[in-house]
Amino acid sequence: MQKILIVDDEAFARTAIEDSIKAADNTIQVFTASNGDEALKVLSAEDIDIIMTDIKMPGMSGMELLTEIRRLKIETEVIILSSYNEFDLVRQALQLGAFDYLFKPAMLPNDILEVVKKAFVRQKDRISKSKSVTNKIEGHNHPQDRGTFFFELLNGSGIEQDRYLQGLERFNLNGNINKIVVSVFKLNFYQESLVEKFENNINLLKAAVCEAANDILGQGAIHQFISSNFYEYILVSWDGENLTNKEFTDNVEKKIHLIIEFMNTNFKLDFSIGISNVSTTFTDLSKLYLEATFEASKGSLGSGNISYAWEFKGNISLNKEMKIALDYIKNKLGDKNLSLQMVADHVGLSRNYFCKIFKQTMGVNFIEYITRLRVEKARNLYINTDMKIYEIAEKVGYSDWHYLYSVYKKLFGHSMSQEKPGFR
Repeated sequence: MQKILIVDDEAFARTAIEDSIKAADNTIQVFTASNGDEALKVLSAEDIDIIMTDIKMPGMSGMELLTEIRRLKIETEVIILSSYNEFDLVRQALQLGAFDYLFKPAMLPNDILEVVKKAFVRQKDRISKSKSVTNKIEGHNHPQDRGTFFFELLNGSGIEQDRYLQGLERFNLNGNINKIVVSVFKLNFYQESLVEKFENNINLLKAAVCEAANDILGQGAIHQFISSNFYEYILVSWDGENLTNKEFTDNVEKKIHLIIEFMNTNFKLDFSIGISNVSTTFTDLSKLYLEATFEASKGSLGSGNISYAWEFKGNISLNKEMKIALDYIKNKLGDKNLSLQMVADHVGLSRNYFCKIFKQTMGVNFIEYITRLRVEKARNLYINTDMKIYEIAEKVGYSDWHYLYSVYKKLFGHSMSQEKPGFR
């Protein structure tokens, strides 16, 4: 069924447009909202084909709604409804990808129906092309490149066993590899002059950073430096040479320092780096990513702007109960009922005692630790998948996506949508 969302703070305008559409085709499902905030709630629950939105409204305006739609990569056609003296805004909206516009004081039912009909045709063509591209990609049984393969594992959204084994074989990762670690680089600072050199092209600049880092790591190296966001980079490192634990971790640290020095000297980029524990299998990449992002979020608390996970440098020896607890937490992160009592019961300790040793070992209390893990996982899914916000919220253990938004903003100081920004 075709779906239209009408967004206008004037009730009579919403009703007039809705009546015109239903009179022409009563099979079209029509939704309404009085501002952009209400519209986003509808979009989180429904697959809307066309949005017709007033350009100026109290609260979130039509322009802000359009910007948010593009940042969230919601595949819908947007028709702008404008009044007098709003032509500059209409032009901006069209530049942001709006399909067409209607002049509210002069629009007639036939005008509404004509532009809606054209928008449905445009949406149908878009979906058809998208499916064609998807089918071409899915026609291959293996990941297109090693970076793509790692992203699938880092996302933690699941990968079929056959595809996983094919990836290991294709990228020569099924040999004697028993040490794997993930490092996350969070960008703290960059100079505007650097952005100007790349003509404000975020993708070009991000690619240059990755290319430079991978050149430092060396061709065919046992490292992969990847990124889906200019503000975050991920280094996956593994051992294929039977190194000792110290030799392996020293090698990873050496490479990280080389990358930091190069980025600071040549690109004037400053990072906070978090390093995960060492695992023995690539299926743990999602868990290692969460560990590394948690450490990176500590900022400069680590040595030289690097923060290490619990056992990476051997400076904290986790007892058996804590190891079991942390694995249990990662596996149960999507359970909205996850609690300190649940984990304490799982490891066979009293609630008060477990609370005490958790804080001593992790440096943060249980709630803060869970919150950071959930938000970081949500951030990763938001950036690297096409999942909707409410789906992501459920995936990380929140029943209300609005709550996830508020927690995210409180933790990082900006909204989740800013994780996919374009340069000014």
